[in-house]
Amino acid sequence: MKEARSTEPGGNWLAEILVRYEKPLLKHAYGICSDRELSRDAVQETFFRLIRTRDKGMPENLTAWLFTVCRNVLTDHLRRQKVVQFGWDLPEIEDDGASPHHRLAQGEREEKLAAMVAELPERERELVRLKFQVGLSYKEIEELTGISQGNIGYFLHRAVKELKDRWQREGGEG
Repeated sequence: MKEARSTEPGGNWLAEILVRYEKPLLKHAYGICSDRELSRDAVQETFFRLIRTRDKGMPENLTAWLFTVCRNVLTDHLRRQKVVQFGWDLPEIEDDGASPHHRLAQGEREEKLAAMVAELPERERELVRLKFQVGLSYKEIEELTGISQGNIGYFLHRAVKELKDRWQREGGEG
């Protein structure tokens, strides 16, 4: 088991876990709260909790544990702030020589897509975020959410189809 090897005593277990999970957790957190600083704080708190938990033994399913703890840290914070948001971490446009008009149009399309995703039912919105924004596999999503891989595929298919249909109805491209 890979996760067991990275947590053996004497190894640099935390560094290995950070390399593997920090960026996906940041994307996951940002997708929940749309706040980069809060995302960083939540991921940092998640790793602090992992360090404290290690004395009692490592979580059996590290991936699911990390994503669940991160989501719970953010949920607790947002509850305290009485804020419910959804963010879509869209890739920044690199300066590839595209005209300012092209970059503006690209940004508008990304905002439109993010708004459409935010209107999906909560379960589908989370699955879309975990698959396409965070980049988790169906197996990892199953471990995190408890939804079977077959159902994940079904919900994602339905969500993508709904997004595509809405995009075409509302005059988007493609």
